[in-house]
Amino acid sequence: MQDLMNLQFTNIWWTLGLPLILMVLDIITGYYNAWKNNEVSSSKMRDGLGKKCAELCYIVLGFVFKFAFGIEAIMYFMVIYVCYMEVVSLLENCAKLGLPLPKKIAEKLNNNKEE
Repeated sequence: MQDLMNLQFTNIWWTLGLPLILMVLDIITGYYNAWKNNEVSSSKMRDGLGKKCAELCYIVLGFVFKFAFGIEAIMYFMVIYVCYMEVVSLLENCAKLGLPLPKKIAEKLNNNKEE
């Protein structure tokens, strides 16, 4: 129990680990959603993985600013931005899968809006 009390989420590894965990969850829910709706497409998967690579580049750029220039704020901004995008994408995927979401959150998602 004492080890759990000493767990620090401000560790530098969380700035890389949390976005990666969210990305993996987003990929899994997105693929499951496509599978469920018979919409599996290699071109959509390529586009999605390309976006994930771009998000990783944002995080790497943030690390460059932290370690090369000593500016931590940019790194944290990039990580928070990527995490926010991933959480929104996860919520959209969960809504498409039929999981109940709070009404205020469901209204803000881009799922039901016409393009």
